Amino acid sequence: MKDLPLIIGHRGYRARFPENTLLAFSEGFKHGADGLECDVQKTKDGVYIIYHDEELLPLTGKKGTIGQTSYKELKKIKIKGQSIPSLKELLDFIPENKFINIELKEETLSLDDAEKIAHILKNHKAFNNILISSFKHELLVSFKKNGFKIGLLFEDFNFDNRIFPPLLRVIKYRPWSVNLPIKEFTKNTGITQKLFILLMRLLAIKIIFWTVNTTEDFDAVYNYSYGIITDHVELLLNHKKTRNHNG
Repeated sequence: MKDLPLIIGHRGYRARFPENTLLAFSEGFKHGADGLECDVQKTKDGVYIIYHDEELLPLTGKKGTIGQTSYKELKKIKIKGQSIPSLKELLDFIPENKFINIELKEETLSLDDAEKIAHILKNHKAFNNILISSFKHELLVSFKKNGFKIGLLFEDFNFDNRIFPPLLRVIKYRPWSVNLPIKEFTKNTGITQKLFILLMRLLAIKIIFWTVNTTEDFDAVYNYSYGIITDHVELLLNHKKTRNHNG
């Protein structure tokens, strides 16, 4: 059976459970995910937590931002009955054999925070299965120095008929993976995208796509993806099994 691409739960099993909560991560693994993707922000008092948006309102109904709220205050806030976990709680929860992609959020994290988070993660039992990614590539330098896998996150606009800016970033940071937006590489069939994929494969850099939520998008990148990040864990796991079974 073809092991790749890995099925990675986006913020846990986001389609069915409150995102970035231990419940979403637990259910993702329970339903067969090979790994999970999550986001790290910093509270007002310097605690690293698992949360995507800078604003609290969309998920919690509470006003304010992560950076303006203390950890004690955040622990009182629920997302559909679930607590916002700290980075430590997540690390204590993750099984050793599961892949985890931790995205560093530039809204609240600095280069100094990157050093501190690298120190927290370095002795963790799942060290070999941790990938650190960010749109702010400078945050990844400390992790590269400490032996972590790093992934350069790219947006659609990074590939607007130009290959050199993203390629130069790859050359500069020498990442383990590039984490690419699925729409840009399925809706756009330009030479820029095709050439970039070819160069990544020649350089033996892993390719991970986000956010893959349809079987059609899965099929489009199936042959060269190391992993796909998805909200719909069961849908794509079942589709992958069917594809592998049919050869």
